[in-house]
Amino acid sequence: MICPWCHEKVEIRKDGSCPECKNTVSHAHADRDANDDESLDSGDFTARIENRFRCLKCGGNECEVNEVAMTGTGLSKLFDIQYNHYLFASCLACGFVEVYNPNILLDN
Repeated sequence: MICPWCHEKVEIRKDGSCPECKNTVSHAHADRDANDDESLDSGDFTARIENRFRCLKCGGNECEVNEVAMTGTGLSKLFDIQYNHYLFASCLACGFVEVYNPNILLDN
């Protein structure tokens, strides 16, 4: 099956984990990812992050995603031009925040 976390084609271990990324994978994950292919192609990164989120701190799998824009340095800071965009995923169980760069997600 295709691991929903690392996207590698793997045989799931007996303990239910991926041998590549060590995340827990169930058949429900595989079914959910098969149904989410349309949203991934459309570039909807919020849905992509929410569907595949696993908190690094507590292991929770529910999050809230918010977009944040920031200025750079020099003239962009002076004129308040916010060209740096990031997605912040906050774990709903513990509040831990992961930061994603949508420009890099476009390449994947």
